[in-house]
Amino acid sequence: MRWKHWKLVTVVMLLALMLCAVGYARKTKAKGKCTSTAKAGETERKVTAAEVSKAALATLKKMARGAKITEFAEEIEHGSTFYEGSWKGRKGADVDVLVTDAGALVEIEQQIAADKVPAAALKAARKAAGKNVKLACERKTMVLYEIKFRKGDGHCELLLTPDGRLVEESVEKGKSDDDDDDDDDDDK
Repeated sequence: MRWKHWKLVTVVMLLALMLCAVGYARKTKAKGKCTSTAKAGETERKVTAAEVSKAALATLKKMARGAKITEFAEEIEHGSTFYEGSWKGRKGADVDVLVTDAGALVEIEQQIAADKVPAAALKAARKAAGKNVKLACERKTMVLYEIKFRKGDGHCELLLTPDGRLVEESVEKGKSDDDDDDDDDDDK
C-alpha cells in the first residue's frame, strides 16, 4: 500500500514538471516572435467621415493638406476615443494620422523606405526578423506634452499624452531657481 502511494506522488510530480516545461517552452518560443498588440478593452472599427467627430475630422483634413482621405477608423484605447484617417502622401507613401475625439494630434505614421530608417534601428529589426524577411517600415511621430511646475521644495515634470495619460513623471528635490536651465519667459 505504501509503495502505491509513492508511485502516485511520483506520477503527479512528473506531470507537474512536464506542464511547467511546456509552459516555459511556449513562453520562450513566443518571446522571439511578434505577438498581437491588442489589449483587453481596446477596439478598432472602420467608420465613415460622417461618424467622425467634427473636431477630429477638421484636424484630419488639415493634416491631409488636400489629399483624399481614403479610410477612417474609430479606436477606443485606455477609455478614450481616437479617430484615424488614412491617405496617400505627396510622394505616394501611405500616411495614417491619429487624433483625439476633440481633435488633438496624437501620432503620425508614414510609410518609408528601409534606407530611410536609422542604421541602429534597422540592424535591431533585421536581428529580430531574420535575414531574408521583407521589412515594412514606417516612421511614427508621437505627440507628448511635457509640463513643468514647482511643488513644495521640488521641481516636477510630467510627460503626458494628448488624452491625459501619464507617460513619465520626475521630481527633483531641493533644486534652486538658479539651477533651472529652462527659459521661463517662453510662455509670456
